[in-house]
Amino acid sequence: MARRPARKSVLRDPQHALDLLSEVRLVHRAIAARSLTTTARSLGVSVSTVTRAVQRMERWLGVAIFIRGTRGVVLTEAGAAYGAHLTRWLAEDEAVRGQLAEVRLAKRGTLRISVPVFVAEHVLPEVLAAMRLENPDVLMDVHASDDFVDLVNDGFDLALRMGPLPDSALQARKLVSFRLALCGSPALVARLGTPTHPSALAALPCLYYGSGPRSPAWKFVHSSGESARVNVDCVLRSNNLSLLETMAIAGLGFVRLPEWTAAEALRSGRLVRVLDHWSEVASRGAPTMYVVHPRDEGKAALRAAFITVLERIVKP
Repeated sequence: MARRPARKSVLRDPQHALDLLSEVRLVHRAIAARSLTTTARSLGVSVSTVTRAVQRMERWLGVAIFIRGTRGVVLTEAGAAYGAHLTRWLAEDEAVRGQLAEVRLAKRGTLRISVPVFVAEHVLPEVLAAMRLENPDVLMDVHASDDFVDLVNDGFDLALRMGPLPDSALQARKLVSFRLALCGSPALVARLGTPTHPSALAALPCLYYGSGPRSPAWKFVHSSGESARVNVDCVLRSNNLSLLETMAIAGLGFVRLPEWTAAEALRSGRLVRVLDHWSEVASRGAPTMYVVHPRDEGKAALRAAFITVLERIVKP
């Protein structure tokens, strides 16, 4: 027995899907006009084209949409019911397509983002205010967490993350690079003295950014090229930059923070730099913040609008 050729899936053949949609719209016009001839004339196609579309739909439905009478075709009760259904469906389809078009154009929609807590508290207010002004119909859904979230499975459109980044299927874009500043409160420095070499931190209270069981250690490179690695005396470990900065200002210990995190506290004198000639890594390997996101073209314009505002406000 000869095998039937495999039927193409509509999902695998977008052109076929568009052709079917066109036929549905054609049949809807014929039902609304209650005439095949009038429909053909209004659309500039042959009557046979309209007839074949109606006949294919009738075979698919298993009922007659039109029956032929002495004065032409007559719409059946089933045809009228199906026409009413198509009117509702096509109206809803048009409305949804309009909404999707506005999302693609970044005019409206929801952008769900995940950012570190410190960024949410100190950076995002200005960014969100600008987004609201420039994109008034875009809803920003902000998840503040210092933990990595699964963007795809948890339904996020974008996240801000510190590099280096692990390999993944996400797309990444460099946002800003910065130095790390080792600092402490003036009261702490007055009480314990200013360390002159990283090795001194092994005997001084330190606040460590990170989590997990690994022994807290900081690596340093001096401007002269000398390097040092120190197992610090960790009195507090956290993955929350805001908490570490607050406790450093309170004098609990020395802390290493991104410069943009500590900038305000350093300007106001609530924190002071120490070991300023020592950096964590060479300049070409400076810590970097990235924007990462899934490959979802439907949110591309919304993401681009947000990233444009973000890059304007978060400057190196």
